Amino acid sequence: MHFALLTWPNSGPVPDLFPHAVAPPARRTSTAATLCAPLRRTLASLDARLAIAWLAALAGLLLPLGGWAAGGHHAVDDAAILEPGQCHLEAWAEAAGGHRLQHLGPACHVLGVEAGLSLEHDAVGVQGAGLHLKWARALQPGLDVGLVWAAGWQSGETRFAGQTLLLPLSWVPHDDLVLHLNLGREFRPHGADVGRYGAALEWRVAPRWQALAEGWRDARGPQRRLGLRYAAGERVSVDLSRAQAQAASRSAWWTLGLNWAVGR
Repeated sequence: MHFALLTWPNSGPVPDLFPHAVAPPARRTSTAATLCAPLRRTLASLDARLAIAWLAALAGLLLPLGGWAAGGHHAVDDAAILEPGQCHLEAWAEAAGGHRLQHLGPACHVLGVEAGLSLEHDAVGVQGAGLHLKWARALQPGLDVGLVWAAGWQSGETRFAGQTLLLPLSWVPHDDLVLHLNLGREFRPHGADVGRYGAALEWRVAPRWQALAEGWRDARGPQRRLGLRYAAGERVSVDLSRAQAQAASRSAWWTLGLNWAVGR
C-alpha cells in the first residue's frame, strides 16, 4: 500500500497532502512527541536503476507469490501480512507530465506484525522516507481484518510529513474475486486531520493475470485507479496502472511496479 510521502506539483488548486508550513519560532518539539501526539488523539536520494539492480541481485532468494495482494503502489490496502520469516520487496515508478517519482519498499514479518520501510525520490530532488506497521487476522474463512499505522518524513522545512491509522477489511466472495475496504484517518502536523477511506476489487482473469479497480478518498480528494498485475513465472509480479483524481485539476498518472517475496 502506498501512503503519499512527497508533495505533488499541481496544475490547479488541489491541496497538498502535507502542506509546507513555515515553523513558528517556538521551542522545538522532540521527534517522539511529534510522532505520538496524533496517536493520543485516536488510540539519501534513491535512483530507480539502483533499486532495480538491488532487487535483481536478490533474485536467487525469491519465493513464489501466492494468493491475493492489493499492496504495492495501490492506495487501498488488503488485510493480509507476510508469513513468519518472510520478507517482501517492491519497487515502482510513476509518471505524469513533468512529475516523476521512484519508490523502494522492503518489509518483513517481525514478531507477529509486518514492519516495512519506504524510500522515495522525485524529479525535483525531494526525498521521502516512511515506516509502517501492519497486523492482520482471519475473522472467518474468506474474511480478514487488519490494522495499519504508517508515518512519513520528507526533505524540506517540514520534516515530519504526518501519519495514518487505517483499518483494512478483505472479503473473498468467490475464488476469482476479492474485495478490500479501508477506513482510517490521516494526521497532519500542519493542517487539519482528514478521513481516509476506499474500496478495491480484484479479479483473477487468468491464472497469471489479475485486474484491479479501486477508488479512495484522502486529503487530495476522491481518486480512482484501474490496473493489471502479471505473475511472471511464480517468482515475481509486475503491476501497471493508470490513476486519475476526480477533480481533474491534475493530470492522470501511470505507475509501473515490480514485487518480490523473499524467503526465510
